Amino acid sequence: MNWWSRLSRKNKRTEFGPIRIIFSKLPAGLGISLFQEGLKQRISLPLTLTVTELRNQPDIERLELLETLWFEELLEQHQDGYLLPYDKIQGAPDEVKSALEIPSTIPLELFLNHEGAVGTNHFKFVVEMGSGKWKHIERTAVFVGPWINLPDQSWQLIPQDQYRFINLVALNPDPRDSERIFPYIAQVRSEARRIGIPMDPYLEKQEYKFVDGIEIDLDFDGESIQLKPIYSTSTQDIPEQLLRQLGEGGYSYASNPQHGKIFVQPAAAQKAKVIKDIPSITGQDIPRFAENPEAFIPEIEGLNVESFGERVKSLGIRVYRAQPFVHANEKGRGWFALETGISLVNQEGDTQQDFSTDEFGRLFNGVAESGNEYFQWNGDWIKLPSSTDSFTSAVERIKDAFGESKLIDVTKLPYVLEIFENIGQLEYNQPILEVQKEMLDIGILQPTPPSVFTATLKPFQIDGFVWMKSLHYRKLGGLLADDMGLGKTIQVVSLLSYLFDRGHLSPTLIVVPKTLIENWGDEIRKFAKPLATELYIHQGALRIRDPKAIGMSGITITTYQTLVRDQLAFGQVEWQAVICDEAQAIKNPTTAASKVLKAMNAKFRLALTGTPVENGLSELWSIMDYVQPGLLGSLSEFKREFIDKLENEEHDPGVEKKLLGRISMVYKRRTKSEELAGQLPSKEAVEITIPLGSVQKQLYSEIIGQVRSKKLQALQAIQMLRSVCSHPGLWDPRFKDLPEKDIPKLSRTIALIRDVQRLGEKVLIFTHLREMQEILRKTIRNEFNINPYIINGMTERRQSVVNEFNERSGFDVMILSPHAAGTGLTITSANHVIHYTRWWNPAVENQATDRVYRIGQEKPVKVYYPIVTDNEGVLNSGTVEEIIHRIIGDKQQLASSIVVSSVQWDVQNEVMASVFG
Repeated sequence: MNWWSRLSRKNKRTEFGPIRIIFSKLPAGLGISLFQEGLKQRISLPLTLTVTELRNQPDIERLELLETLWFEELLEQHQDGYLLPYDKIQGAPDEVKSALEIPSTIPLELFLNHEGAVGTNHFKFVVEMGSGKWKHIERTAVFVGPWINLPDQSWQLIPQDQYRFINLVALNPDPRDSERIFPYIAQVRSEARRIGIPMDPYLEKQEYKFVDGIEIDLDFDGESIQLKPIYSTSTQDIPEQLLRQLGEGGYSYASNPQHGKIFVQPAAAQKAKVIKDIPSITGQDIPRFAENPEAFIPEIEGLNVESFGERVKSLGIRVYRAQPFVHANEKGRGWFALETGISLVNQEGDTQQDFSTDEFGRLFNGVAESGNEYFQWNGDWIKLPSSTDSFTSAVERIKDAFGESKLIDVTKLPYVLEIFENIGQLEYNQPILEVQKEMLDIGILQPTPPSVFTATLKPFQIDGFVWMKSLHYRKLGGLLADDMGLGKTIQVVSLLSYLFDRGHLSPTLIVVPKTLIENWGDEIRKFAKPLATELYIHQGALRIRDPKAIGMSGITITTYQTLVRDQLAFGQVEWQAVICDEAQAIKNPTTAASKVLKAMNAKFRLALTGTPVENGLSELWSIMDYVQPGLLGSLSEFKREFIDKLENEEHDPGVEKKLLGRISMVYKRRTKSEELAGQLPSKEAVEITIPLGSVQKQLYSEIIGQVRSKKLQALQAIQMLRSVCSHPGLWDPRFKDLPEKDIPKLSRTIALIRDVQRLGEKVLIFTHLREMQEILRKTIRNEFNINPYIINGMTERRQSVVNEFNERSGFDVMILSPHAAGTGLTITSANHVIHYTRWWNPAVENQATDRVYRIGQEKPVKVYYPIVTDNEGVLNSGTVEEIIHRIIGDKQQLASSIVVSSVQWDVQNEVMASVFG
């Protein structure tokens, strides 16, 4: 308790009187009791005195010492006070002993005598004791455990070795018990000799010897190592060969003509058995044993392993560590040639041989894949690092980024460090170490954001934070393409906090869709409050248009549309950083937003999007052209090298790998399935098949007939068929007020919502059909007496709508367009999702589901797909909804690829082919 806490107690009680300390000598140590003077009230530690009360204590120094001993856990609770154990007293400084009135520890003059003959009923040891002028104090002194009260009433303390010996003698088994008495005699004689206690001639002549120790011997035949027990004795009066025979045989007694009767301490015999039971060490365990033999030995109390390592070394087992290295060899004028490889290093740290990465791979082909940690080579053992696979992958990234020559300039050395940063025990040479030191000095590799940032980042978000700092340090742009729901915004806020802490924040421009302005402001104010004073939202009629005034703000947030309108003002500001969120807004290089953003004067550029490729690889090129101009060449060059090869029918994995290698320096993407595995609750997809209603069947047949009679285009018909499956009133206004029961899909959806209501939970309903959104709202309002929100492209201040929805407790419903809700929204208060209509692009649909299934979700999530089916088998391939559902399911895996665009999925054409044959 601190002094202020103590002081507060002062106001609640009367003045505290003097504390009396009473010491008592106990068999287990020093007893300590504290009483308040004049009262029978015991005082507990730690003390709860005010500063004044403590100063008024007459025994203040001793009280503070006792409190220190209490906090250091040297005192134990004992009855109504405390105990300083005997073994703790032995190591206490003299000034502590003096303060606690502990007498001096004075060695006694001991002599081992006996009564009666060995083998008779009257035999016993007698320990004669003397101290200075006092003789035979075993008869005249008072003993309280290790304390001796001498005849003159003075006290002294017995040393530990002598006290242990006195206690051993006091065991004194029945002299008629031959199984116990002879080992006991041997043990007492052995212990007396060990600590230098003389004994009478009769005991000296007794041929009883005692084995009380155990060691381990080793036998190695080249194939296996056998551990064998060897007995030892502290008196060294038994030959090693005899001790070895006793140990290997597991004997507890031996009679030798030359050395008399030898008894083995039962505990030592038990330890020998444990060692004998250790299995032979073979295979992969041989090098493990050579490196860490203690790990193979059970915890055996008293086992002396000081010289064990030397015994293991004498076996001649050599183990080399495969040490990955990355060296930058200077070529002049700031250029370096990268060399990567593996060194074989012995236990002393000396390099025996170097291999290039390719040489090592050829020589030890398949070794890493075997899963073994060690392998034999030329009779020796090689230990593979745990990071072998990671190192090999990193070397491949280097090749992809810099080519086979691996020639780089000095500015790329931080990127090399970034590629290899998560690989342990990696050796760098001086140029790389110098860059690493500089990065460490300015906190580039520090995973902890500054104190102004109050959120707790997940490990992959910390990785993103360090990566963005590294990009900023290297003066490179970056594309953070994490899946929706992995917290791209919070990672950027952590970067802004770092820039603020380093004094490099001002001025920073963040460009976002209009619907995300409020969300960005909220995130900054919530998790980096000091940055809120630096925040300027550039929108509205009264927005600032003076470049100097705009440049004075630490963080300016605006929309793509406003940026285009005010491009002259923004273009005159020298931005420290320009960050664009939902960067698919600049996926078309010909749009005004794309051109203006790329024209901004910025030292550092960052783009955020979960969908860098949605409709074609040219979108990736456009975003990368903003992030790092020139990295992918011109659009025509990019088309020849990548687009033409990746967007044809025969997808080339080698070309895809080459593209990813090219952009890997400035590109980071993590998926939810990888990063949040086991951290999010379960997600269950529920497919619900529903028949067409009678009106729907009629309209469906009419549309099919019009296509076959050439009166209607197939693509137009597909949209009509989808509308009819959702609600016939979307195709024919006469049926807008058709009863719910006549539209099975709507009726089943209401039943699903009713199930959610019973659970007291929330549900999101996704449909891209605007009229269907209104029909759903009207139906839900009538059925549940609530007025659900709708979020679509027309919604203003949608973050406020979402906040209110999240804050309401209990059952609720929200209706959304998958596109309008696909970015920037966190709606984890809901854990049910209904995709009333399917969208062509599974990536967009997944993003919509991710509004619910993301960091912060604590409940199991259910995703429902109500699918109108042809239950009568009239249609050749099923309804349009069945076909779309089936094709999207087949394409689902492609949705996570960043280089396979949805153009290749061609869902609409496949649907038309299936519907109309």
